[in-house]
Amino acid sequence: MHSKDLLLAATTAAALILSGCSAAQPNSSGDAPVTITFWNSYTGPDRAVVERLVDDFNESQDEVAIDMTIQPFDVYSQKLLPAMSAGEGPTIAALDASQFPQYAELGVISPIDDFYESGAIDPDTLPQASLEATTLDGEMYGSPMIATNTMLYWNKDLFAAAGIDGPPATMDDMAEAAVSLTKYQEGAETTNTYGIAIPDREATSSWGVLLWADGGGFVSDDKTESIFASKESVATMTKWNDLIQKQHISPVGLNGVDGDSLFGAGRAAMLMNGPWASAAFEEAGINFGVAPTPEGSDGQFAAAVSSNMHLAADATDAERQGAYDFFAFWNSKEASTYYAVETGFPPTRTDVTVEDLESNPTSQAF
Repeated sequence: MHSKDLLLAATTAAALILSGCSAAQPNSSGDAPVTITFWNSYTGPDRAVVERLVDDFNESQDEVAIDMTIQPFDVYSQKLLPAMSAGEGPTIAALDASQFPQYAELGVISPIDDFYESGAIDPDTLPQASLEATTLDGEMYGSPMIATNTMLYWNKDLFAAAGIDGPPATMDDMAEAAVSLTKYQEGAETTNTYGIAIPDREATSSWGVLLWADGGGFVSDDKTESIFASKESVATMTKWNDLIQKQHISPVGLNGVDGDSLFGAGRAAMLMNGPWASAAFEEAGINFGVAPTPEGSDGQFAAAVSSNMHLAADATDAERQGAYDFFAFWNSKEASTYYAVETGFPPTRTDVTVEDLESNPTSQAF
């Protein structure tokens, strides 16, 4: 299905959802639509897709109008909580799963169990990890916006030049490949080619994936104690630190942007990241593939990323219903498929098939 067809289908789905499965009718009361303010920090390549879907929802009916404000993440993260605490924030706020408990405990966002109980959407069609990540003390606080894991990007041209057939399946294979793929000369940091880019800050955690794969980590499963000094964690950190310091498989001190830039310039052969990076790599002309993160001695792990939409605690009944209408639209099969095809993200619906995503191999892979 082409993008324009997906958008048309999404518009139709919204109309059916909002009108009880009949064509959307004019606002019979003659009143102005309920305005729902929506804040998020989607400033990346997927911004245009978010804007298009919001416009599509607004055009599909005349009962609810989404007024969206997109801000850079640093501005957004500083401004949102004070605004919501003062009763001056948005009706809907997008939050990473790690952020929402603070907002829930302060009472500035509302549980939305009644949304899932209403039948507007079947929660079994949504990623259970997203639902669990927005549940606190037995109450559900969020509706999925995006959910994904990290995977391994690999540069097919650099692998072919090094005589390596494909992406590594194990962590030991990845370490060996990283050494073989590195072309390092002291003092030539601006031209060296690295086997892998491993950011250590301002990025989705590559170090977490490395630690978890071989039995280490940061905290215990019950979140009561640090396990960073465990023998497994120390062994993993020592292994990869030696590869970086002595074999120069990755520059020291990368942040997330640095890692993306190296891979996008064809100067890093591998990178663990999410689907948001794919558009920039395509634009840069990188011949890349996407593969599962390699398996370690303790299993196969990836970093999970979940962003969800949350309802302000002070929303009126009309605003609450309007927000629920938008949640149902965003997570309709049509809208979810459109977002995935256009961005490379996996869909937020479990009933979207791999065949539905055939026009975007990155989305299929994720």
